Amino acid sequence: MNKNLMKVARMALVVVISICSLAGCSKKIPAGTYETSLESTSGEEKWNVAYTFEGSKVHATATCEVTGLGIVSAETAEGTYEIAENDDGNLLLILDFDEKTDHFHDESDVYEEGDGYIMYGGIKWTKVEEEGQ
Repeated sequence: MNKNLMKVARMALVVVISICSLAGCSKKIPAGTYETSLESTSGEEKWNVAYTFEGSKVHATATCEVTGLGIVSAETAEGTYEIAENDDGNLLLILDFDEKTDHFHDESDVYEEGDGYIMYGGIKWTKVEEEGQ
């Protein structure tokens, strides 16, 4: 009887661990567009970058604006993302783009989520309010 009880306890533990790990893997960023702007030290060059997340998909856009010239370059990329936990217990945002560009390539960095923003790569990305919200 004691052997059967131990077998059932082990099976229950395996089921609980499996459910917990599946729940952790399914974490998604709240759908929407998150953007940030970065300026050069001279202030003459400004990058506007945005990530749009929906389900496990990500769409990225970047434009470079130079004072007096306007927008001088633009890039877009499509891909997927996932959120995982590293050995230190930090969440990582892992981006996997279908086609790599100068500014969008496979990468991962520490991720955290706040009210109306995400932090990724040490940069605050503010969620863009959609019309009607």
